[in-house]
Amino acid sequence: MQRQIHSLIKSKNEIIQDLKAQGKRIFHVLSFGGGTQSAWLLDQHIRGFIDYDLIVFADTGAEPQFIHEQVAWWKQRMRDQGCTTPFQIVTHNRFQGGLEEMLFRYIFTDYDRFQMVAHCDGGGMLPRQCTVDFKIVPAQRAARRMVMGKNSTFPNDVAIVMDIGFAADEQRRAKRNQSLQYSYVWLTYPMIDAGISTEDSMEYLRNNNFPIRRSRCYFCPFMSDKKPGMSWHEIIKDEPFSFLKACWIDEKLREVVRNGHKKLKKLPYFHVERQPLRDVYRDYYLSLYSQYYAQLNTWIENMKAIIKVSNQ
Repeated sequence: MQRQIHSLIKSKNEIIQDLKAQGKRIFHVLSFGGGTQSAWLLDQHIRGFIDYDLIVFADTGAEPQFIHEQVAWWKQRMRDQGCTTPFQIVTHNRFQGGLEEMLFRYIFTDYDRFQMVAHCDGGGMLPRQCTVDFKIVPAQRAARRMVMGKNSTFPNDVAIVMDIGFAADEQRRAKRNQSLQYSYVWLTYPMIDAGISTEDSMEYLRNNNFPIRRSRCYFCPFMSDKKPGMSWHEIIKDEPFSFLKACWIDEKLREVVRNGHKKLKKLPYFHVERQPLRDVYRDYYLSLYSQYYAQLNTWIENMKAIIKVSNQ
């Protein structure tokens, strides 16, 4: 697939050459999502084809358990191959409970910043802010801390180049090179540069008997039963309690928007058909609700307690 990214977005090689011309020392980072695309990049590093000084997995607090298992698998592969590059797991600096905590604050408090994508009634989607806020920014902060060490300021002669695993079929997601948060952080997209698609990365992983679960949150609105590896049925089968939580959040979000207490004017839906998730999969929902009713209520109360403690 030919690189057709917007002309304002430079390739990784162009960014590196520009920074070297400025006399910058470069700290190389991989923002590892735990799925397929960034796994391709990580394995290129393990094999010695790409250099990284740091690998960062930003835990959104809403990944399925099978993604955490894949992250552990890749950490073990690094050890088995003698790769000693530091690997950090980080979270959102404000919401230690991640996206779940953000959503509970949105539902139960006056917090009014909806930081994730969703389908809207009448068409269209809300902006995909979750990747930036809960993945890329925490990874940037981890890299910044590692470069600074015990120093109070970031060194003027250093730049951070962070690889993001957007594939060639996701070119629209590459919005900028320079970070909005830190002027010395540069975001690069080597899979787009090389024309590596999502399917290319999955084929590579399959051919090497590597894990091929695609990274996403358990309530990700980009899931669709028509997308291989991004099916709601995969969550229902492998993460049944998570699916029940997704149904509950899906309903509550529309409740608070209907009440008129939020800036959001359109009703959000997790499902692409803009129907309540529990209605689309009615039989599964009813079965799981009867099975996990007590566990669901415990989770709700525990999350409310987290919000209460955080507000003190």
